[in-house]
Amino acid sequence: MRILLIAENISLHLSGETLLPHCYIEKFIERGEDVYVLCHERVRESLRDELTVEQFGKVRFVGDTHLQKALFRLGRYFPYRIEDLIFNQLIQLVTQWRMRRMARRMVAQFDIDVVFQPAPIAPRTISLMFALGAPVVIGPMSGGMNLPPAFRRMDGMFVRMAIGAARWGAGIMHWIFPGKLRAAALIVANEQTRTLLPWGYRGRVHQVMESAVDLDRWKARPDVPRDPDAPVAFIFCGRFVDWKGIRLLVHAFAPLARAGGAVLHLVGDGELYDEIAQQITREGLGRHVRLHGRLDRDRYQALLRQSDVYVTSSLRECGGMAMMEAMAVGLPVIGLKWGGAEQYSSPDCALLVNPVTQDMLISGLTEAMRRLTLSPALRRTMGLAARAHLEQAGHGWVAKADQVLAILDEAAQAENRASPRRAVKARQCPPSALPAAHGTVR
Repeated sequence: MRILLIAENISLHLSGETLLPHCYIEKFIERGEDVYVLCHERVRESLRDELTVEQFGKVRFVGDTHLQKALFRLGRYFPYRIEDLIFNQLIQLVTQWRMRRMARRMVAQFDIDVVFQPAPIAPRTISLMFALGAPVVIGPMSGGMNLPPAFRRMDGMFVRMAIGAARWGAGIMHWIFPGKLRAAALIVANEQTRTLLPWGYRGRVHQVMESAVDLDRWKARPDVPRDPDAPVAFIFCGRFVDWKGIRLLVHAFAPLARAGGAVLHLVGDGELYDEIAQQITREGLGRHVRLHGRLDRDRYQALLRQSDVYVTSSLRECGGMAMMEAMAVGLPVIGLKWGGAEQYSSPDCALLVNPVTQDMLISGLTEAMRRLTLSPALRRTMGLAARAHLEQAGHGWVAKADQVLAILDEAAQAENRASPRRAVKARQCPPSALPAAHGTVR
């Protein structure tokens, strides 16, 4: 197939959602598919380093307008959730509007069989990818999660009202920009996501989990005895934002730090980074809680392989890519019985805490960390089970890419049956028709 993959951000080095399209590109090419890409110019140099010269020549880029830059500056004056749900969505709409024009030209020029839009993953996000000249497949989508009931007040009344208004408004916007309504297929991660799809869609709905892990890249570490005198190393990786629950995690770890014999590695950055650093200093945990900031993949993987337990305190996590990477390496998991941690793990490899109240969550995390600190045998058994669970449940990228390719092929075949003229079109695009890699389709 000739596939046009459309995603604003594609990178191995940014957030988890930007990694998804990159993995699809990589696995589709490995299976012999002809992949064209349309994305934002902010990832140009990253993709130049990560793709072959031939594949980079099939990537097209779109830049920001003055309007988008103004919206970005304005959004900085509002709480993060409002900035993300309103201003960032408006910026994405402008980007998609410009990408849509480029996509129509690329579909015609390169005789594209199917258009694939794997990001953004939120089911309520508007898609402008319709009437492109080829069937469109969107997903896997996930998201739309609320905070656990005991933590709903983390979002102030103004934020909650803005979220409600944004979600209500999205229902109307889908009729103005009907990308998801007209898509040939929609892929959802679970039944909860299916219920959040816009009313009136007509494409077939498939269920495929949103997150996955490259089991070849994240190899299991050797099963060798750990130094019994070394402190037990817990590790967290993610954005430093309130709904990741990092403040709660530091509070929960404090009793273990004071008792000695354990260390907590915090990997990532974000708006709460300085606040967490101050919390660590204020509580006298500097010797036992180590802030690493953002690490490149190789340095993070090395730190992960030296750790003993992966811990996540996220209160609104639909996926779980960082957790799955830790599981692939062979680490047991401590997390919340809520969202992605519950969906992507199993009882034999994860200790999950029910977030009934803040105090119960903190005490539950403390007890789970203490339990694994005291039992090397349990850590080893759960770590071996973590890797096995990913393999047995089909959470590797190879299995996931094959599932999605089957859906793309079905959509392309259905289009060919509906349009006989398209089915018999010539399948070769002369090399001279391919624009230079540094340019854009105009």
